[in-house]
Amino acid sequence: MRKLWILVIFTILLLATTLHSVLAQENSAGFATYVPIGGEPSEGSVICSDDSGSNNLCSREYDSNMIGVVVSNPAVSFVTDNLDGSSALLSSGKGYVLVSTINGEIEIGSFITSSKIKGIGQKATKSGYILGVAQEDYKESNPDKYGKVMVNFGIKPAVLKQGAGINLFRLIRDGVEGAFESPLAALRYLVSAIIVTVIFIYGFIHFGRIAKSGVEAIGRNPLASKSIQGGVAMNMAVTILIMAGSIFVAYLILII
Repeated sequence: MRKLWILVIFTILLLATTLHSVLAQENSAGFATYVPIGGEPSEGSVICSDDSGSNNLCSREYDSNMIGVVVSNPAVSFVTDNLDGSSALLSSGKGYVLVSTINGEIEIGSFITSSKIKGIGQKATKSGYILGVAQEDYKESNPDKYGKVMVNFGIKPAVLKQGAGINLFRLIRDGVEGAFESPLAALRYLVSAIIVTVIFIYGFIHFGRIAKSGVEAIGRNPLASKSIQGGVAMNMAVTILIMAGSIFVAYLILII
């Protein structure tokens, strides 16, 4: 009799574990909130906000206004009284995202970002804002077909390994594009560009003055050349630190 009870309990536990695994594959893992979304969002659609506070299907690549993905079966959600026109939106945890191979096949560990196709994600191949990291592969020869991949969400700017010249060119290009699409983004790029430009002009002028004064001082007092050179080197090091700090501040302005 005791063995029978043990067998029954083991069977129940096995069924419960199997059922949990199946449900975990279908449901998202994370806290979802219900928000009004324009257009016709479906499960897995990538959603962006705009300056007016409206939520719509993303239609720009590497959109910095991404706020999450529509889910149908959130593990945990916050429900309000009025759900008319609202959908469950997940921005943290894990969930399925509609994707296309328009920007290349997706592999485990690939960064996922928004695309020009409304509500559809794609593989990120350059530095910019990402939605999260793919947890599975998605290979489809036809980029016009859409599928779903599990994504570990983490909306943030990501830097891919590319040349500094390429990243700088893209930064300038994105800033020009942002001027026509988002006033706030345009202001960020403008302020950052002014800071970087001013500090570089200051750096070059200061370097020139230090070098000139150092040469003149050594000419007047050759015996003190070592101390003069040390002072010049110290001033240059301070100037470089100031320039680096200003560039870092400009970068923070872009990503905040």
